[in-house]
Amino acid sequence: MPGFTFLSFHGGQRRMAGLGFGHLLCVRPMKRWKFLLTIVFLVPLTLHAGSQDLARTSKGHLVTRVRIAGFGEQWFVVDTGASESALYAHARLRMGLPAEPGSEIEMHGAGGSQKVRRYRLPSLSVAGMSADRLLVSGLPKGIQHGRDVTGVLGRDVFGRYLVEFDLSANRFGLYNPGELPSSRRGWNAVPIRLMPRVGLVMLDVMLDGARVTAVLDTGARKTFVNWRAAHAAGVSAQPRRDAAKTAGGATQHAVRYSLCTFDVIAIGSTRFRPSELAISDLPVFAPIGMDQAPAMIVGLDLLGDRRFVIDYPGRRLLIER
Repeated sequence: MPGFTFLSFHGGQRRMAGLGFGHLLCVRPMKRWKFLLTIVFLVPLTLHAGSQDLARTSKGHLVTRVRIAGFGEQWFVVDTGASESALYAHARLRMGLPAEPGSEIEMHGAGGSQKVRRYRLPSLSVAGMSADRLLVSGLPKGIQHGRDVTGVLGRDVFGRYLVEFDLSANRFGLYNPGELPSSRRGWNAVPIRLMPRVGLVMLDVMLDGARVTAVLDTGARKTFVNWRAAHAAGVSAQPRRDAAKTAGGATQHAVRYSLCTFDVIAIGSTRFRPSELAISDLPVFAPIGMDQAPAMIVGLDLLGDRRFVIDYPGRRLLIER
Protein backbone atom coordinates (compact mmCIF):
# COMPACT_ATOMS: atom_id res chain seq x y z
CA MET A 1 0.00 0.00 0.00
CA PRO A 2 2.32 2.79 -1.15
CA GLY A 3 1.94 6.11 0.62
CA PHE A 4 2.64 9.64 -0.42
CA THR A 5 1.75 13.16 0.52
CA PHE A 6 1.78 15.93 -2.04
CA LEU A 7 1.29 19.59 -1.21
CA SER A 8 1.49 22.63 -3.42
CA PHE A 9 0.98 26.27 -2.53
CA HIS A 10 1.11 28.05 -5.84
CA GLY A 11 1.44 31.49 -4.38
CA GLY A 12 4.61 30.61 -2.50
CA GLN A 13 5.79 27.97 -4.98
CA ARG A 14 6.13 25.51 -2.14
CA ARG A 15 5.43 21.80 -2.41
CA MET A 16 5.80 18.66 -0.39
CA ALA A 17 5.69 15.08 -1.56
CA GLY A 18 6.72 11.61 -0.61
CA LEU A 19 6.11 10.18 2.84
CA GLY A 20 6.70 6.63 3.90
CA PHE A 21 5.41 5.34 7.20
CA GLY A 22 7.29 3.50 9.95
CA HIS A 23 6.12 2.22 13.33
CA LEU A 24 5.51 3.08 16.98
CA LEU A 25 3.94 0.95 19.68
CA CYS A 26 0.57 1.92 21.10
CA VAL A 27 -0.58 -0.43 23.84
CA ARG A 28 -0.87 -3.37 21.44
CA PRO A 29 1.43 -5.09 18.92
CA MET A 30 1.72 -3.28 15.60
CA LYS A 31 0.37 -4.51 12.35
CA ARG A 32 2.65 -3.57 9.50
CA TRP A 33 0.86 -1.42 6.94
CA LYS A 34 1.62 0.81 4.04
CA PHE A 35 -1.02 3.21 2.86
CA LEU A 36 -1.81 6.14 0.67
CA LEU A 37 -2.19 9.55 2.21
CA THR A 38 -2.69 12.28 -0.33
CA ILE A 39 -3.04 15.91 0.32
CA VAL A 40 -2.38 17.93 -2.77
CA PHE A 41 -3.03 21.61 -3.60
CA LEU A 42 -5.13 24.61 -7.80
CA VAL A 43 -7.74 26.15 -10.51
CA PRO A 44 -11.24 26.53 -12.00
CA LEU A 45 -13.44 24.87 -14.65
CA THR A 46 -16.91 24.51 -16.30
CA LEU A 47 -20.42 23.29 -16.75
CA HIS A 48 -22.94 20.43 -16.60
CA ALA A 49 -23.05 17.34 -14.37
CA GLY A 50 -23.97 13.68 -13.98
CA SER A 51 -23.15 10.31 -12.39
CA GLN A 52 -20.91 7.42 -13.41
CA ASP A 53 -19.25 4.28 -12.10
CA LEU A 54 -16.78 4.39 -9.26
CA ALA A 55 -14.34 1.51 -8.85
CA ARG A 56 -11.47 0.48 -6.61
CA THR A 57 -8.03 -0.61 -7.65
CA SER A 58 -6.57 -3.82 -6.28
CA LYS A 59 -4.91 -1.66 -3.63
CA GLY A 60 -8.14 0.01 -2.59
CA HIS A 61 -7.93 3.43 -4.25
CA LEU A 62 -11.14 5.02 -5.57
CA VAL A 63 -10.96 5.50 -9.32
CA THR A 64 -13.29 6.64 -12.08
CA ARG A 65 -12.97 6.97 -15.83
CA VAL A 66 -11.98 10.31 -17.31
CA ARG A 67 -12.15 10.92 -21.05
CA ILE A 68 -9.11 12.81 -22.31
CA ALA A 69 -9.16 14.28 -25.82
CA GLY A 70 -7.00 12.19 -28.11
CA PHE A 71 -6.43 9.44 -25.55
CA GLY A 72 -9.87 8.04 -24.78
CA GLU A 73 -10.97 6.93 -21.32
CA GLN A 74 -8.39 6.77 -18.56
CA TRP A 75 -8.57 5.71 -14.91
CA PHE A 76 -8.01 8.52 -12.39
CA VAL A 77 -7.96 8.38 -8.60
CA VAL A 78 -10.69 10.66 -7.18
CA ASP A 79 -8.98 12.58 -4.42
CA THR A 80 -10.56 15.26 -2.23
CA GLY A 81 -7.16 15.64 -0.58
CA ALA A 82 -5.73 16.98 -3.84
CA SER A 83 -6.39 20.54 -4.87
CA GLU A 84 -4.46 19.99 -8.08
CA SER A 85 -4.86 17.16 -10.53
CA ALA A 86 -1.72 15.25 -11.41
CA LEU A 87 -0.25 12.72 -13.85
CA TYR A 88 2.03 9.81 -13.14
CA ALA A 89 5.38 9.56 -14.89
CA HIS A 90 4.45 6.45 -16.90
CA ALA A 91 1.28 8.20 -18.16
CA ARG A 92 3.14 11.34 -19.20
CA LEU A 93 5.61 9.21 -21.13
CA ARG A 94 2.86 7.19 -22.81
CA MET A 95 0.93 10.34 -23.74
CA GLY A 96 4.05 12.13 -24.94
CA LEU A 97 3.27 15.31 -23.02
CA PRO A 98 6.06 17.90 -22.91
CA ALA A 99 6.68 19.89 -19.75
CA GLU A 100 5.38 23.44 -19.76
CA PRO A 101 8.21 25.93 -20.36
CA GLY A 102 9.33 27.60 -17.17
CA SER A 103 7.11 25.35 -15.07
CA GLU A 104 9.79 23.81 -12.87
CA ILE A 105 9.11 24.24 -9.17
CA GLU A 106 10.55 22.85 -5.97
CA MET A 107 8.83 19.91 -4.33
CA HIS A 108 9.57 19.46 -0.63
CA GLY A 109 9.35 16.03 0.95
CA ALA A 110 9.70 14.89 4.54
CA GLY A 111 13.29 13.84 3.92
CA GLY A 112 14.34 16.37 1.31
CA SER A 113 13.23 18.23 -1.78
CA GLN A 114 13.24 17.85 -5.53
CA LYS A 115 12.19 19.77 -8.58
CA VAL A 116 9.13 18.79 -10.60
CA ARG A 117 7.55 20.07 -13.78
CA ARG A 118 3.97 20.78 -14.73
CA TYR A 119 2.15 19.61 -17.84
CA ARG A 120 -0.73 20.84 -19.97
CA LEU A 121 -3.40 18.15 -20.11
CA PRO A 122 -5.69 17.99 -23.16
CA SER A 123 -9.35 18.76 -22.50
CA LEU A 124 -11.07 16.20 -20.30
CA SER A 125 -14.60 15.21 -19.32
CA VAL A 126 -15.92 13.31 -16.32
CA ALA A 127 -19.46 12.79 -14.95
CA GLY A 128 -20.90 15.18 -17.52
CA MET A 129 -18.44 17.97 -16.73
CA SER A 130 -15.62 19.21 -18.96
CA ALA A 131 -12.36 21.03 -18.31
CA ASP A 132 -10.12 22.53 -20.93
CA ARG A 133 -6.33 22.13 -20.89
CA LEU A 134 -5.66 21.98 -17.18
CA LEU A 135 -2.15 22.64 -15.94
CA VAL A 136 -1.38 19.57 -13.82
CA SER A 137 1.56 18.44 -11.74
CA GLY A 138 3.92 15.72 -12.82
CA LEU A 139 4.27 13.27 -9.95
CA PRO A 140 7.80 11.91 -9.49
CA LYS A 141 8.81 8.56 -10.91
CA GLY A 142 7.95 5.69 -8.61
CA ILE A 143 4.69 7.20 -7.35
CA GLN A 144 1.65 5.46 -8.80
CA HIS A 145 -1.55 3.73 -7.74
CA GLY A 146 -1.38 0.96 -10.32
CA ARG A 147 -0.24 0.36 -13.86
CA ASP A 148 -3.65 1.12 -15.32
CA VAL A 149 -4.12 4.40 -13.42
CA THR A 150 -3.17 7.54 -15.33
CA GLY A 151 -3.41 10.23 -12.68
CA VAL A 152 -5.17 11.94 -9.81
CA LEU A 153 -8.38 13.95 -10.18
CA GLY A 154 -8.30 16.89 -7.77
CA ARG A 155 -10.38 19.78 -6.58
CA ASP A 156 -9.43 21.86 -9.61
CA VAL A 157 -11.84 19.59 -11.52
CA PHE A 158 -14.71 19.06 -9.06
CA GLY A 159 -14.44 21.90 -6.53
CA ARG A 160 -17.37 23.90 -7.99
CA TYR A 161 -19.88 21.10 -7.64
CA LEU A 162 -21.74 18.85 -5.27
CA VAL A 163 -19.59 15.72 -5.35
CA GLU A 164 -21.28 12.40 -4.60
CA PHE A 165 -19.44 9.31 -3.39
CA ASP A 166 -21.65 6.23 -3.07
CA LEU A 167 -19.25 3.63 -1.69
CA SER A 168 -21.96 0.99 -1.53
CA ALA A 169 -23.38 1.33 -5.04
CA ASN A 170 -19.97 2.35 -6.46
CA ARG A 171 -21.13 5.60 -8.03
CA PHE A 172 -19.41 8.96 -8.43
CA GLY A 173 -21.45 12.03 -9.30
CA LEU A 174 -21.04 15.72 -9.99
CA TYR A 175 -24.07 18.00 -9.54
CA ASN A 176 -24.55 21.69 -10.13
CA PRO A 177 -25.03 23.98 -7.11
CA GLY A 178 -28.40 23.39 -5.46
CA GLU A 179 -28.97 20.02 -7.19
CA LEU A 180 -28.69 17.66 -4.23
CA PRO A 181 -29.19 14.02 -5.31
CA SER A 182 -32.22 12.35 -3.78
CA SER A 183 -32.09 9.93 -0.86
CA ARG A 184 -34.87 7.75 0.52
CA ARG A 185 -33.25 7.71 3.92
CA GLY A 186 -32.42 11.40 4.04
CA TRP A 187 -29.19 13.21 4.80
CA ASN A 188 -27.36 14.25 7.94
CA ALA A 189 -25.78 17.62 7.14
CA VAL A 190 -22.71 19.07 8.84
CA PRO A 191 -20.91 22.33 8.03
CA ILE A 192 -17.50 22.23 6.42
CA ARG A 193 -14.78 24.84 5.93
CA LEU A 194 -12.54 25.07 2.91
CA MET A 195 -8.91 25.56 3.82
CA PRO A 196 -7.72 28.99 2.59
CA ARG A 197 -5.79 28.95 -0.69
CA VAL A 198 -5.90 25.19 -1.15
CA GLY A 199 -9.57 24.30 -0.62
CA LEU A 200 -9.19 21.13 1.43
CA VAL A 201 -12.43 20.02 3.11
CA MET A 202 -12.23 20.64 6.87
CA LEU A 203 -14.77 19.54 9.45
CA ASP A 204 -15.14 18.65 13.12
CA VAL A 205 -14.98 15.04 14.28
CA MET A 206 -15.73 13.81 17.80
CA LEU A 207 -13.15 11.25 18.85
CA ASP A 208 -13.86 9.55 22.19
CA GLY A 209 -15.25 12.83 23.53
CA ALA A 210 -12.57 15.10 22.06
CA ARG A 211 -13.34 17.58 19.28
CA VAL A 212 -10.81 17.19 16.48
CA THR A 213 -10.35 19.26 13.32
CA ALA A 214 -10.21 16.89 10.35
CA VAL A 215 -9.51 16.92 6.63
CA LEU A 216 -11.70 14.65 4.49
CA ASP A 217 -9.35 12.84 2.12
CA THR A 218 -10.77 10.25 -0.29
CA GLY A 219 -7.24 9.64 -1.55
CA ALA A 220 -6.24 8.27 1.86
CA ARG A 221 -7.00 4.63 2.52
CA LYS A 222 -6.05 4.94 6.18
CA THR A 223 -7.31 7.45 8.75
CA PHE A 224 -4.67 9.31 10.78
CA VAL A 225 -4.81 11.36 13.95
CA ASN A 226 -1.94 13.33 15.43
CA TRP A 227 -0.70 12.81 18.98
CA ARG A 228 -2.47 15.91 20.25
CA ALA A 229 -5.76 14.38 19.13
CA ALA A 230 -4.88 10.98 20.55
CA HIS A 231 -3.95 12.44 23.94
CA ALA A 232 -7.13 14.54 23.98
CA ALA A 233 -9.06 11.32 23.40
CA GLY A 234 -7.31 9.64 26.33
CA VAL A 235 -4.64 7.60 24.53
CA SER A 236 -1.30 6.87 26.19
CA ALA A 237 1.53 5.18 24.34
CA GLN A 238 4.92 3.66 24.91
CA PRO A 239 7.22 4.46 21.98
CA ARG A 240 9.41 1.65 20.74
CA ARG A 241 12.45 2.28 18.60
CA ASP A 242 11.78 -0.20 15.80
CA ALA A 243 13.65 0.03 12.56
CA ALA A 244 11.72 2.48 10.42
CA LYS A 245 9.85 0.91 7.53
CA THR A 246 9.87 2.71 4.21
CA ALA A 247 6.75 3.05 2.10
CA GLY A 248 6.58 4.34 -1.47
CA GLY A 249 7.04 8.07 -1.84
CA ALA A 250 9.07 10.75 -3.51
CA THR A 251 11.71 10.86 -0.79
CA GLN A 252 11.36 7.29 0.56
CA HIS A 253 11.28 8.80 4.03
CA ALA A 254 9.93 6.83 7.00
CA VAL A 255 7.48 8.08 9.61
CA ARG A 256 6.71 6.14 12.79
CA TYR A 257 3.11 5.50 13.74
CA SER A 258 0.92 3.68 16.25
CA LEU A 259 -2.41 1.86 15.88
CA CYS A 260 -5.10 2.28 18.53
CA THR A 261 -8.83 1.62 18.67
CA PHE A 262 -11.22 4.53 19.27
CA ASP A 263 -14.69 3.58 20.45
CA VAL A 264 -16.78 6.69 19.81
CA ILE A 265 -16.28 8.43 16.46
CA ALA A 266 -18.89 10.84 15.12
CA ILE A 267 -19.32 13.47 12.43
CA GLY A 268 -22.34 15.53 13.41
CA SER A 269 -25.15 13.08 14.17
CA THR A 270 -23.51 10.27 12.16
CA ARG A 271 -21.74 7.73 14.34
CA PHE A 272 -19.10 5.34 13.06
CA ARG A 273 -18.19 1.90 14.36
CA PRO A 274 -15.22 1.59 16.76
CA SER A 275 -12.15 1.74 14.55
CA GLU A 276 -8.43 1.21 14.76
CA LEU A 277 -6.78 4.43 13.59
CA ALA A 278 -3.18 5.34 12.91
CA ILE A 279 -1.51 7.88 15.21
CA SER A 280 1.38 9.97 13.95
CA ASP A 281 2.49 13.59 13.89
CA LEU A 282 2.69 13.48 10.12
CA PRO A 283 4.89 16.16 8.56
CA VAL A 284 1.95 17.18 6.39
CA PHE A 285 0.11 18.61 9.41
CA ALA A 286 2.61 21.50 9.71
CA PRO A 287 2.36 23.14 6.26
CA ILE A 288 -1.45 23.01 6.39
CA GLY A 289 -1.44 24.63 9.84
CA MET A 290 -2.80 21.62 11.75
CA ASP A 291 0.22 20.67 13.87
CA GLN A 292 -0.54 22.78 16.96
CA ALA A 293 -3.97 21.35 17.82
CA PRO A 294 -5.80 18.01 17.69
CA ALA A 295 -5.94 17.06 14.01
CA MET A 296 -7.10 14.19 11.86
CA ILE A 297 -7.17 12.99 8.27
CA VAL A 298 -10.35 11.02 7.55
CA GLY A 299 -9.67 8.23 5.06
CA LEU A 300 -11.63 5.52 3.31
CA ASP A 301 -11.27 2.94 6.09
CA LEU A 302 -13.47 5.05 8.36
CA LEU A 303 -15.97 5.96 5.66
CA GLY A 304 -16.61 2.28 4.91
CA ASP A 305 -19.50 1.74 2.47
CA ARG A 306 -21.33 4.98 3.17
CA ARG A 307 -22.89 7.38 0.71
CA PHE A 308 -21.98 11.03 1.14
CA VAL A 309 -22.00 14.30 -0.77
CA ILE A 310 -19.49 17.13 -0.44
CA ASP A 311 -21.35 20.34 -1.24
CA TYR A 312 -18.45 22.65 -2.08
CA PRO A 313 -20.61 25.70 -2.99
CA GLY A 314 -22.87 25.21 0.06
CA ARG A 315 -19.97 24.46 2.44
CA ARG A 316 -21.55 21.32 3.88
CA LEU A 317 -21.06 17.57 4.03
CA LEU A 318 -24.14 15.37 3.69
CA ILE A 319 -23.99 11.78 4.94
CA GLU A 320 -26.83 9.44 4.13
CA ARG A 321 -28.65 8.18 7.23
